Amino acid sequence: MSENGRKRRGNSRFVFFFILILIVLASASLVGYQQLRKSAWLNVRNISISGNENTDSATLHNLLQHYVGVNLLEISAKDVKAQLLKIKRIEDVRMARLYPSTLKVKVTERKGFLYIKSAEGNLFPIDEHCMVIEYAVSASKEDLPIVHTKLSGKQLHAGRVVRDPFLQRVIDLQNRIIAEKPEFLSAISEYYEHNNHVIIVDANHGSRILLGEDNLKERLRRYQFVQDNGAINRKNILDLRFENQVVVRSEVQ
Repeated sequence: MSENGRKRRGNSRFVFFFILILIVLASASLVGYQQLRKSAWLNVRNISISGNENTDSATLHNLLQHYVGVNLLEISAKDVKAQLLKIKRIEDVRMARLYPSTLKVKVTERKGFLYIKSAEGNLFPIDEHCMVIEYAVSASKEDLPIVHTKLSGKQLHAGRVVRDPFLQRVIDLQNRIIAEKPEFLSAISEYYEHNNHVIIVDANHGSRILLGEDNLKERLRRYQFVQDNGAINRKNILDLRFENQVVVRSEVQ
């Protein structure tokens, strides 16, 4: 037999044994994995939750409590996420397994953007996308401006996205204030509608403000100058829509 023929037979034998070894290793791994899925050593004993600032930790733990005693390898990240997304303030969930016995969960919360004040006078927090979310675990952690609306409280359940033209105008205005003069946001107490205008109530002075459509930073600078240099009747509205002046009105036409 030629040397080339012996080389071909040798190579074929090597490939055969290599494939056989791979099959044995794969089978052993599968058997080992199945045994680990049945092992009490990997049962959940601890649940670690992080990332929640405005959601009650006890509520989150209660939603996951049925995983205690379940093998870590049997727990689906998709199922864990579905459980916690029942709370509408939760926007995203990441899960990890810390062997041998800890289920680790990190949540991302929706941030409160405004409070909607319903026709009945109740407050409902919403995020910047107009979704109603649950109240923060501590109201002091989320001091938000209030928007007066004619919406019924029956419509404002957690998880609902509110479609309201005036509310959307307020959200757009607040986003512009955040972009142009973010330090003023803490001074805003309320928004309400008057003669189809968005009126801002200053939390520090009680003044009512009507801004223009552009250059908010300059308009708010003029407003602050007036506050620092003159007594303003809280019943009046400071109209800042005009260039280089502040008009004091009893009401806006």
